[in-house]
Amino acid sequence: MRIVIVGAGSIGTHLAKYLSGEKMDIFIIDKDATKLTMLDSEYNLMTIAGDGSAFSTLRQAGVSKSELFIAVTDSSERNIVMCGIAKLMGAKLTVARVFRQDYIEPGNLEVLNKMGVDNAIFPEYLLARGINEALKHPWTKSWYEFNKGKMVIVGIRLTENSPIIGKYLRDLHPGQRFFHVVAIRRHFTTLIPNGNTMLEVNDILYVTINSENQEKLGFVTGKRPFEIRKVLIVGGGKTVEMTLQTAPKTLKFTVIDNDMERAQNLIRQCPGCDVIVGEASEPNVLEEAGAGEADAFVSLTESSEGNILSCLIARDLGIRKTIANIEHPYYFNMGESFNIGTIINKQMQMANTIFQLLIDSGSFSSKCLVLPDADVVRLEIKKGSKVTSAPIKDLKIPEEITFAGYIRNGQSDVITGQTLLQAGDLALVVCLKGGLQKAQKLFN
Repeated sequence: MRIVIVGAGSIGTHLAKYLSGEKMDIFIIDKDATKLTMLDSEYNLMTIAGDGSAFSTLRQAGVSKSELFIAVTDSSERNIVMCGIAKLMGAKLTVARVFRQDYIEPGNLEVLNKMGVDNAIFPEYLLARGINEALKHPWTKSWYEFNKGKMVIVGIRLTENSPIIGKYLRDLHPGQRFFHVVAIRRHFTTLIPNGNTMLEVNDILYVTINSENQEKLGFVTGKRPFEIRKVLIVGGGKTVEMTLQTAPKTLKFTVIDNDMERAQNLIRQCPGCDVIVGEASEPNVLEEAGAGEADAFVSLTESSEGNILSCLIARDLGIRKTIANIEHPYYFNMGESFNIGTIINKQMQMANTIFQLLIDSGSFSSKCLVLPDADVVRLEIKKGSKVTSAPIKDLKIPEEITFAGYIRNGQSDVITGQTLLQAGDLALVVCLKGGLQKAQKLFN
């Protein structure tokens, strides 16, 4: 599969990283040769120094044979034009990053489709969607839906009051078998567990459940679901606007921003929220914002370190749910170590959206979700596949992979040791680095 990305900035670079694998040929184009030199040394991809709107550059990248063309420069208009050219040259699926909300509105998106843009992605909207999902499920660290929401992979941190602390997975009570632990994040490392894995305090479990069992999962893991009513947000800009505009009307928002112009614009765009101009690090500002009564705290400034620190202050004030925007993966471990409730990241949100677009378009792509240091892949089971020869417990499964769930005739279920997969099933598999090819061999 050939993927062409134009724009070697932060988003383009991390998209190349997340999309790599599965025998993909990734070409990344940028005018800045210095950026490309750094990429060449770090990632398995091909770089081209040139103008992404030039026919010669696009031909050099083999756009006519590309399954996916992504334009993520700092200009909506250039990205749209480049997608149009790529589409006419033969690119199967085109995606343009845009910087205005009106580009993604249904009627306007139809116009872009006619211009050769199959999908327009507004990253701030994706972040807002992630924030609202975290507010909807505040007792979890992450919430990823599959099969139209019928199956979910939930991220949960185990605390000292969890009744399953100190237990081996093999010893869980039969009544607790409605969920399946597919990965554990422990001491900044992701591992695939087995029956001999003991659950420890501060483990972050990634668990597969059917959506109707979410309350049961909270009870088993020591989490008590609670409702968010009042939300305090620090930071301004488009992400805050999109969050407020797409959030349930039952939520009451207060925003703290140190920029007067942004604050005034937010009042115009979202008249139902309270806006305070000031520094969130000042106690009197937090007091004025009603921090002591807030149920959730969201930090969306441009500083990852500042967002982490703000969430720590919020937690000390007794705010139960914290959400931090962390732009650079370097700070993910810091966010984990300080027990930030939910970490959101623009690059990962875009990568997961593009995986879904590929699946929806019918293009070959088994990846469907990025987890920390692991991928969730969707593999179709062929007739005669090794995985149909015996129940899961009797298969020789590599240590780097585990089965998460399966979809059969539109219905989904959690995989157990007794599950016997059939030809035509779609299986969700969690793979550590290097595990994907082993999974594909198992399925073939």
